[in-house]
Amino acid sequence: MNNNIHFVDIGFSNYVDAGKILTVNRPDSSPIKRSLQHAKEAGRFLDLTQGKKTRSIITQSSNTGLIFTASAVQTSTIMNRIRETEVKQSKRMAGKLIEKSVEVGNQ
Repeated sequence: MNNNIHFVDIGFSNYVDAGKILTVNRPDSSPIKRSLQHAKEAGRFLDLTQGKKTRSIITQSSNTGLIFTASAVQTSTIMNRIRETEVKQSKRMAGKLIEKSVEVGNQ
């Protein structure tokens, strides 16, 4: 697996690449509703709520444009999960740097 891909759980065992997330919004604003309508018409909308109430809309970048994903998880929860993923990645990278510096020091 590519080391640059870090997945975030957005509910019901659905994951998205944290590195491609542009925004996490509440679904009740008019601009988001308009964007969702356009995304649905263009086939760029994923409903991952499993029939539950949509509590957040995740906007992601892709090679072909924006993708809008509906989630039943609150925006604050998703943001916390993204932060946790970033912290884990930082610790992992720091550990690798320490290992390399120890290897260099032992030579």
